[in-house]
Amino acid sequence: MKALGQVVATLSHIPGVIAAMVVGASDGLIVETSALMGGAVGAADPRKHTAALAAYLYSKVTRASDAARLGTPAFMRLEAEKGHICVVGARDVVLVTIVTPDANLGRVRLDMMNAARANHE
Repeated sequence: MKALGQVVATLSHIPGVIAAMVVGASDGLIVETSALMGGAVGAADPRKHTAALAAYLYSKVTRASDAARLGTPAFMRLEAEKGHICVVGARDVVLVTIVTPDANLGRVRLDMMNAARANHE
């Protein structure tokens, strides 16, 4: 995989990306993160909990996908009232982005998938 900082920097420069993170797949701990765009750092910073829960949800989606004999999930997106959380598995880490409702989801998905694919090579 490209240097983790480079992956985060690439993802965080996409318009509408609030935060980009590389998270440990097994423990949910943030390995690398971007600055939080337009948000408060500290107690109100959503990245830590979002990272842990996104990794947990990805592991559960992977189990469900395996049980259905569909293989490994390629991309996971949670759509909410105020935005999206996008997750892509990349071996022992997951890439997580928090994006605004008007973000270009196709571009976010493409860049996340390319970064994950580079990690598998």
